[in-house]
Amino acid sequence: MQRSFLIIFAVLSVLFTSCESELDQTPLSTISPDNFYRNEADCRLALNAVYSDVGNRYTYGEQLPIQFMVGTDEAVFSRSYNSWTVGLYIHNASTVDLENTWRTLYRGINSANLLLENLPDAEFTEESRKLRYEAETRFLRAFFYFDLVRWWGGVPLRTASVGDATANDIARTSAEDIYEFIITELEAVAPNLPLPSEEIEYGRVSRTAAWGLLARVYMTKAGEPLKHMPAESYVKVNEYCDLIINSGEHNLIENYEDIFMNEIKGVNDDTEVIFEVQFENQRSAGIREDGKHGNLNGIMCQQKDSPYAYAFTYAGLSLINAYDQDNDERYDWNVANFKVDKKGVVKIQKNRYEWFPGKFRRIQKVDNADGSYSWYGLEPGDLDKNYTGINFPILRYSDILLMKAEALNELDKTAEAVPFMNQVRNRAGLGNVEADLVATAADFHEELMTERLREFCFEGIRKHDLIRWGVLVEKLTELKTEMEAANVASSREWLYRSSINVAEKHYLMPIPLKEMNENKLMEQNPLWK
Repeated sequence: MQRSFLIIFAVLSVLFTSCESELDQTPLSTISPDNFYRNEADCRLALNAVYSDVGNRYTYGEQLPIQFMVGTDEAVFSRSYNSWTVGLYIHNASTVDLENTWRTLYRGINSANLLLENLPDAEFTEESRKLRYEAETRFLRAFFYFDLVRWWGGVPLRTASVGDATANDIARTSAEDIYEFIITELEAVAPNLPLPSEEIEYGRVSRTAAWGLLARVYMTKAGEPLKHMPAESYVKVNEYCDLIINSGEHNLIENYEDIFMNEIKGVNDDTEVIFEVQFENQRSAGIREDGKHGNLNGIMCQQKDSPYAYAFTYAGLSLINAYDQDNDERYDWNVANFKVDKKGVVKIQKNRYEWFPGKFRRIQKVDNADGSYSWYGLEPGDLDKNYTGINFPILRYSDILLMKAEALNELDKTAEAVPFMNQVRNRAGLGNVEADLVATAADFHEELMTERLREFCFEGIRKHDLIRWGVLVEKLTELKTEMEAANVASSREWLYRSSINVAEKHYLMPIPLKEMNENKLMEQNPLWK
């Protein structure tokens, strides 16, 4: 999000949510439509409130791309105690993390519905700007519903604002119909969103973001557990990827590392990043627009008054083993074999199964001429022990290329798919994929699953990929085998708890218990009853 969009979140959380709880699903505004939503300035504040829930700690500031994503072949929880229960697959309907994310997503939807209901009567100097505000709001509402349907399947479809709990009893809409709603919304608003090259504040959603999200939506609904109209869906994936590719608006950045250095340093560059969440550490000014990227899922740094990182995740051995470690330029950036201790000394981690995710690192290691190591911080501006200003990419151009490759392969056009995979490989310093690895559609799919692991690790994508391919349990079983082969000490077998606990029911989350209690028409997901 544009930083100017997030900077007033502290004020907006008072205006647009109940005084009882930040996470109330049915926000009660302390201001009425009669004295707000009067003009563009009011509507901008309201739109900022919708954007703010994309970067909330229970969505993309922390929970969805970090805590919920541990428990794949790319990352494991690095502590022996039973926290981060979703990643360890020991969660249930009473898990508070699930309730918090559910309610935050619905809060964003409610804020969007409030704005859409009042936008028609607001005074704008240009009608085209009002159309754009409407388009952005509907995009964000569809985006919230996409996360709901991916994690929970069918959910209540609320397209009108909710003022009190008496309106809470709404039955689940089927997953198929939720997807159709998302698609209809995004297709309707895309023409009213500007292209990135047109006059647009960096961080606001664009037409290419709508096209890219449409491709991801079609790709997701074609897979497990829904498998809804897969052939037709892959055709649409190909169509929307082509719109982005042929637009000339985006391309691959030459150096893979630079994508994430831009995110760490707050450099605005939409060459490759199509949609991202922007954060900034301004806690010293009393402003909450920060996240946890690099702190929870980065390289451990324990020195006081430094770019501190708890590093609650280790890189999965399946990820480490997937790289051509001598030639793939992504390897040294995405995986780090060192930490910084309390004295500020760089320590090399002996065990490969205790290496760290490096993608959103707060620190960089320096190899000195005498064989020793030093380090320096990467984040600009103020530092906080627990929070960072590191931005988070939701959709990148390389995903467009690999989604197109996957769709073509699913449509029995494997030969046409190979060049799009090669573009991603070539940027990483690798040659074209060997012919025998992609000789058949099945072979290509196997290689593509690994290529997506290498490219998108720690970007909140892998678990959704494994679920839609129907291989979540299989890949975690393989991870356990690799860790056993690496002679994980018997005292540290808890590192592969996720592999032991995962089951078919984890393809969807349980509906939160509080929602079940408050909504008399709600039904639980079958495998969680």
